[in-house]
Amino acid sequence: MMKEFHRAIFFTKAPLGGYYRYKDKFQVFPCNMENMPTSKVQRHHPNILEFWTTEDEIINNSVEFEELQELADKTATIITKQDKIFALLTAFTNNLFFKYTEISGSWGIPLLTDEPGEEANEWSSIWCMNMYHFPDLPRQFKIENFTDPVVPEIKRIPHLEFYTNQPNLDAETQKNIVLPETIDFLFDSYYSLEPEIAFYIDAACSYTVSAIELHYSKKTLSLLSSFTSLETMVNLENKDFKPEKCETCGQLRFSVARKFREYLLKYIGDSPANKKKFNNYYSIRSKIVHTGRQLKTELLFADVPAEEKQSELLTRIGILQLGKLAITNWLLINTKKES
Repeated sequence: MMKEFHRAIFFTKAPLGGYYRYKDKFQVFPCNMENMPTSKVQRHHPNILEFWTTEDEIINNSVEFEELQELADKTATIITKQDKIFALLTAFTNNLFFKYTEISGSWGIPLLTDEPGEEANEWSSIWCMNMYHFPDLPRQFKIENFTDPVVPEIKRIPHLEFYTNQPNLDAETQKNIVLPETIDFLFDSYYSLEPEIAFYIDAACSYTVSAIELHYSKKTLSLLSSFTSLETMVNLENKDFKPEKCETCGQLRFSVARKFREYLLKYIGDSPANKKKFNNYYSIRSKIVHTGRQLKTELLFADVPAEEKQSELLTRIGILQLGKLAITNWLLINTKKES
């Protein structure tokens, strides 16, 4: 079936620093188009995603005007596929791969120079649209195959070290992005899944993306998103579980806490220290969900001792990374079983 190749602009908060190509399905690399806008002080680094679609991937997107149906279907197909790639890359790595989705606009002050001085006092806000565009962009977006990147491949790190040894999480904005050594296998595993199973993985990845998006702004919601990602994987593992009935009251016994702990012991590591840690994590989750308690550092200028701030930060990072490992280790282990 004929492939139609596409390009899309996306952003990272740290430099991509190289290219990554997954077989013949897609590739990403830093944007280096002719006449593209650049800034020395940019905090969103523009990159390019190249991928393809075929007719059998078409998503039907009903619209009011029949003459727009073909365009609507094509647009829905392209956006859905690229968004899935961004979600998987974000869940499998330690950086956010994103595009601008809110394009209705906002007030902003254009940075007319990379080193503004007192002249900036004379600037005024204007209404801005969240778009990366320049006149020559449409021409350079037309491709008939994957292009040959002129940058090296992105560096790869051993799997466990990648997720546990000081993950970047976009905190170091000048440090090049790296990938886990297992990245190809993770995509192999994902694309081999039956739709019913992929549904769980997609949901878990989506919650992980939300956790990363909210990591520095809505800390409690970010943590809850991490827990929800974990619980989605627990539900996948126990999708055929049939709960017993309580002999006294007749209600079903789901043992949510036990399943949560057992999943992590199986896919992360079984040890007394881990068991204690996972029980503590579940206790944190329960306090937030059942009491409405927020993290002490939720407010930007929270009056919290430095040690407690650091402790909550490490806890949030630990649970976020645990959620990623819960997804990636499940993919690695269960694909090995089937092969």
